[in-house]
Amino acid sequence: MTRENINKFMKENEKFWLVFEEEITEKRMQTNPYISKVLESKNILTNETEIFEKAGNWGKYFWNKNWIYLEIWTWLGNFFSAENARKPEKNFIWVEIKYKRLFITEQKTLEKWWKNFVLLKTKWQNIDRFLWNEEIERTYVFFPDPWWNKDRQKKHRLFQEKFIRDLYEKTKIGWKLIFKTDHREYFDTTLELFEKIWLWKIVLKSYDYEKETDKFDSKDLTEFEAIFREDKIKVNYVEFEK
Repeated sequence: MTRENINKFMKENEKFWLVFEEEITEKRMQTNPYISKVLESKNILTNETEIFEKAGNWGKYFWNKNWIYLEIWTWLGNFFSAENARKPEKNFIWVEIKYKRLFITEQKTLEKWWKNFVLLKTKWQNIDRFLWNEEIERTYVFFPDPWWNKDRQKKHRLFQEKFIRDLYEKTKIGWKLIFKTDHREYFDTTLELFEKIWLWKIVLKSYDYEKETDKFDSKDLTEFEAIFREDKIKVNYVEFEK
């Protein structure tokens, strides 16, 4: 399945993957069965006032002093649920705005491990509001939308200067941001932006990490990565360290 086909699939299923709306109408809830499931969940926070109040206080929420692993946009939770089960000594936060992804990720995580995770229904731009300085150890950003069809769309990309600086402040010294994408142009322009800002240090970079590094594990594939691997599309990989 090509990226064009994936984008078409996402567009066709857009009614199930609604973007964040502050007002939830009865009609919207009838159209999207995942809304009520998300609102009823104890593992998914949807009230942004409540979410922002947790900054610096996540230890109280989790009832422990474990460090936080953050994940932004991992689709339907294959990697998140597996990583959460492998590292019970960490606390996991997942950021997403779409109801279906939130609910399915929660269910997958509960099947493998049942504690030390929370899903936040908020935008990634709010990282400076729901995290305190040096509150996280590691961040995963896997296959975000490259917004590549038109140049004017690139302003919507996740990696903007403010986000990079905010994430740097929120990350503990010596810890990492890991980024994967199949989109070469997005990968290269992201690296250029990081070099321009000159905060993070690149400790590992690959344009075909399955063949060039020891980081690849077929058990840890996201939904998109599984598709790309079947189509023999190379995946770009980089680790940034604070």
